[in-house]
Amino acid sequence: MANYEDENHQFSTILSIDDSGVWLENDLWGRFFTKRFDGSICWDGEWRKNLKPGDVIPVLRQKRGNTYAYMTGFDLHKAEEKLRDFINQEKQDAVVTSVVHRHNINSPKTEILAYSPVWKEIYCESYGFGQTEVQRGDIVTFSRELNKKGLYEYHMRENKTAEEIKMKGIAQILKDFNEAERGRILLLSDRIRLGLDK
Repeated sequence: MANYEDENHQFSTILSIDDSGVWLENDLWGRFFTKRFDGSICWDGEWRKNLKPGDVIPVLRQKRGNTYAYMTGFDLHKAEEKLRDFINQEKQDAVVTSVVHRHNINSPKTEILAYSPVWKEIYCESYGFGQTEVQRGDIVTFSRELNKKGLYEYHMRENKTAEEIKMKGIAQILKDFNEAERGRILLLSDRIRLGLDK
């Protein structure tokens, strides 16, 4: 994904807007005000009418003497492109809303319901127990493919929450070692486990 923001280009949230100017805010610049006639934010036509508090717009900041001028844009097309890049990713993250284990003797399975801001409701089945480490509230990465019926089948690719918990646990267990020593412990233990070293 392209880098759309830097110290002079930031997505900013509109706090308030009226005929005198607009208050905006972002994490880097904090709150700032720009007047209507500073040659900055575009005020006329449909663009101005469609803006409201809470909207996020791309803002370019230019230093002019001891002050700054704010303009709409590292252009709107690029801002839209960032959103489209996110929406069109082949894998999407979703929050798990339900996990049900079906204890059928011949084919035990886990049914996962999740919600993605992009793909919305996701239903995923995993056959066999112990293969799927997932619980309600986990952030999980899914992929999807169209089946012969023209419906999407979803596949769980990574449980980000479980991976984060694992990495924090490993760091806690190996807290007495530096990063290089931790890497060596993990590598050496794998070699011993595989019978490549004693």
